[in-house]
Amino acid sequence: MLSLPSQLLLRNTDLFENGKWAIVNPSDAEVFNELRDSNINCDITGLHQFHDVYFQSENTSKFPQVFAASFSVEDLKDKQQLDGAVIYLPKAKQHLEMLIANLADLIKVGGKLLIVGENKAGIKSVAKLLDRLGSNANKIDGAKHCGLVCVEIEIPNQTPFDIKRYGVERTYSVNGEELKVFSLPGVFGHKQFDPGTELLLQQFEPRSAKLINLKGQVLDFACGTGIIGTYLAKLNLKVKVTMSDVSALAVYCSEQTLALNDVEGFVIASDGLKQVNGYFDHVISNPPFHTGIRNDYTITQQFIAQAHKQTRPRGSLDVVANKFLPYSDIMESLYFRSKTIVSTNKYNIYEAAK
Repeated sequence: MLSLPSQLLLRNTDLFENGKWAIVNPSDAEVFNELRDSNINCDITGLHQFHDVYFQSENTSKFPQVFAASFSVEDLKDKQQLDGAVIYLPKAKQHLEMLIANLADLIKVGGKLLIVGENKAGIKSVAKLLDRLGSNANKIDGAKHCGLVCVEIEIPNQTPFDIKRYGVERTYSVNGEELKVFSLPGVFGHKQFDPGTELLLQQFEPRSAKLINLKGQVLDFACGTGIIGTYLAKLNLKVKVTMSDVSALAVYCSEQTLALNDVEGFVIASDGLKQVNGYFDHVISNPPFHTGIRNDYTITQQFIAQAHKQTRPRGSLDVVANKFLPYSDIMESLYFRSKTIVSTNKYNIYEAAK
C-alpha cells in the first residue's frame, strides 16, 4: 500500500526522466513498483536503513536494493555518483541531518536532493537544513498533507561522510556496573539511558536470582543501542546473547557497544523475528510501539506471539512496557504463567514462563 509521501512523490515522476537516482528509506515498498510501471528511463536504487521495507522491496522490486547503516558510492550501480536522491523524512531531526550529509557524498554537483514527508512530521521546516548544499532550497509540491522539498547541489562535499562522527559514546552505571554505550541519531535510547530499560535491568542485579538463573541462548529483541544484551553478556558468562533490531543503525550501535565492553554477541537485522532463526531459553525486551510517528501496537503483539514459538520449554519472556499498552492479555493467553512483577506510575514489567 502506498504511503501518503509516496503518493505525493508519484505526482512528480518527471523528476525521474533520466540519470541515476536513489530512494532513501521509503515508508513502503510499493513506490518502486509504481515507478517501474511509470515507464521512467532512469536507474533507481533503493537505499534502506530499515529491514522491513528493505526485505519487501528486495522481494518485489526489480530495482537494486541496499541495506546499510550508511551508504557510499560503492553501493551504487556502476560505482558512480547520483543525479538525484529522495529522502523520506525520518522521525528525528538529527537523523535527517545525518542522512543529508551522507547523500551529499553520493550526489554530483548539479544533482538534486529531495525530502518528502508529512506536514505533521515537520516537512515545513526542512528547507533550511538544505541551505548548506545550495541557495535554491524550496518546496516544489504539496498534497495529501505532505510536502516535497528540493535543493540543487551547488557546493561539492568537502569532508567524506563518516558515520562515527555522528555517534556518541556514553558511560552509564547499570546496577553499579559501568557500561559503555555507543548511539546514533534515530536509534532508541540515543539521548539518554531509557528509564524503562533501566527499570527492566534493575530486575537483573548482579546477585539477583533472575541474572544468576539465566543460561543458554538469550535474545534481546529490539536491541537499540545494545545496552540490554551487552549488560547480560557481561555479567553472566553462561549465556550466549543474540540481539535483533529492524534498524541498520541500531545493529551498528549494538555491534559498537559490544566491542566497547569487550563482550561477545551476535547482532542481526530483522523485521520482527522473521530473520531470527533458532530457539531461545530467555527473551528480554523493551519493545517498540511506534512505526514512524504513529503508535503501532501490532509490532509487540506479533513479537510476543512469535517469541512464544521460538522459546524453549520452561523458557521465559521479560518485557517492559508503558502502562497504557495492552500486552498482558496476549501474554496470559499464550504462556503457561504470566504476571506483572513491577508496576510504577509509568511502566509495567511482565514476566512469562512457557
